[in-house]
Amino acid sequence: MKTAFALPAKGEVYPIEKKASARIVRALCPELPLLAFHTMHGPKMSPGRPYLATYSFHYLRILSLRPEFLSDRLCATFSERVLPYLCGRIVQIRAVSFTWPLVVVAIEGGMYEVTCSAGGLFPSSEEIARYIKKHPRRICEAP
Repeated sequence: MKTAFALPAKGEVYPIEKKASARIVRALCPELPLLAFHTMHGPKMSPGRPYLATYSFHYLRILSLRPEFLSDRLCATFSERVLPYLCGRIVQIRAVSFTWPLVVVAIEGGMYEVTCSAGGLFPSSEEIARYIKKHPRRICEAP
């Protein structure tokens, strides 16, 4: 597994440390080609919405967040519940060759898996709400 690390944007931080995430991913999803840490601000991303990670069959990108979205509890939940869940999902989608990217967002008291928009763009708040209403794939409660 290749690990790519970019310094977070000014004033942002990652919800988990690089070493800790690599250990979890290697243990649960050793065939994953790329674990990356990126700051991403896409054109459709809603600024008040915490986007935690994006992933597909060949990568897992952990996203940097503004400090007001992070707490010790959220970081612990990401490490203990969300990252292991994502590893399991990547194993599943690799088994069926599903290639469309997904994103993890915190909304309405939960952390949800949502498919990305056309072109692989991050979904807006409206798209997230519609998707969750139609396909409520809740990973866990948001702290």
